Amino acid sequence: MSRPLFVVPVAELEKGDRDLEWVVPLEWLDRALEQTEAKPRGPGKLSLALSKSGPEVMVRGRVRAPVVMPCARTLDPVDIDVDADVFLMLSPSSAATGQARGRPNGGKRHRTRQESDDELTKDDAARDTYQGETVVLDDFVREFIVLDLPMFPLRSDLRADEKPTIEARPGGATSAGPLDPRLAPLEALARRLRDSKE
Repeated sequence: MSRPLFVVPVAELEKGDRDLEWVVPLEWLDRALEQTEAKPRGPGKLSLALSKSGPEVMVRGRVRAPVVMPCARTLDPVDIDVDADVFLMLSPSSAATGQARGRPNGGKRHRTRQESDDELTKDDAARDTYQGETVVLDDFVREFIVLDLPMFPLRSDLRADEKPTIEARPGGATSAGPLDPRLAPLEALARRLRDSKE
C-alpha cells in the first residue's frame, strides 16, 4: 500500500479519548482488495474510538465498505456490504530489543509453533503493536475488511437452492449429454455421498 491514510499521533491520545471518522476512498479500497476477488462499488466509512491506557492504545469501531464479488456458482456479480467490527489492543513495539510482539504498523504477525497450535482468544487475536509516535491503522483496517468477505458469495436467489447446477442422470449422463469418462470417479463419489444422505 502507498502512503498511510489512517494515522493517529500518540500525543493526541495523551489528551484524552478520540472519536474519529474517515471516508475510505475508492482508490484505497481498490489497492486493499487487489489480491482478492472483491472490487469496491464506492467509498467506505471508518468510525473508530481510540483511548490510551498507559502505553497501550485501544481501538474500537466499525469499517463499512460496499464491494462486488463474483457469485461462487454463476460468476454473476454479487453486491456485498462489508460491515466489520474493529477491535485492537496495541502496545509499543520493542523494536529496540528486537522483540516486537506482533505486526508493527500492520506487518505480518509471526507466531511461534506453540501459539499457532493453541486457539487464540478474541483478546489475544486483537493484541498487536505500533511503532514510534504514531499509530498507523491502514493494514489493520484492510485485514478487517478482507476477513469479513464471504468465502462463497452467492446470488440471493440461489441461497436456498441446494441442488447442483447440473443434475446427474442415472447411468452417469447429464442434461448436457453422456458423462466424460475422466469424470467417472467424481460421479461415483457424488453417488456415494447422495446415497449416504438418503
